[in-house]
Amino acid sequence: MCKEVSAAGPNGYSVAVAVRILILSNNIVSPIWPKVIWGNNVPSKVMVFHWLAIKNSFPVKDVLARRCILPPSQSKLCVWCMVEIETIEHLLLHCKWSSSIWTDQFRWWSIRWIIPRYIVNFSFDWFYGMGFKASRFWKLIGPSTIWAIWSARNNVFFNCKFTCRSNVVRSIKLKAFLWETNLKFVHGLQAYVWEHNPFLLCQ
Repeated sequence: MCKEVSAAGPNGYSVAVAVRILILSNNIVSPIWPKVIWGNNVPSKVMVFHWLAIKNSFPVKDVLARRCILPPSQSKLCVWCMVEIETIEHLLLHCKWSSSIWTDQFRWWSIRWIIPRYIVNFSFDWFYGMGFKASRFWKLIGPSTIWAIWSARNNVFFNCKFTCRSNVVRSIKLKAFLWETNLKFVHGLQAYVWEHNPFLLCQ
């Protein structure tokens, strides 16, 4: 147990270490989701957001209403379609507006994929959904997309500003490319290749 704590350093601890301590203390098999969320090469705020989504804990209208935070007079409908209740799965995965963004991502990578019903299944499938060479790039696209959808939703909810879907798609590609550049997966001169045929970077 002391070795696990010391791995975090003398002045603090990490989430990964805390999870391992919890697992060891309860003699259970390590679940897959810590690797899917905390083992990804995305900014910490995106990891936390993804984690909260899986735990059904971030403040979409449905969650706020169940916690008696959303005023009864305020609509619980999705800000995009104004038809379905704004749940986590609907907002991030299944709303027609969000679904069109995912369709663009799949077309970009020249693949076909059926979006799972739940965000937890989506996260597992996405994390393991590509071969070894492409996976380091692919793993960044899913978190980047759900973060962009959430950011665009907040811009509507708080500022009454609707973002064009094509601009959201463009921001996803750019953000993922910047993350990959910081990770030394690519360099700046490969931006054109990334935008038009990302599989060329996986060879």
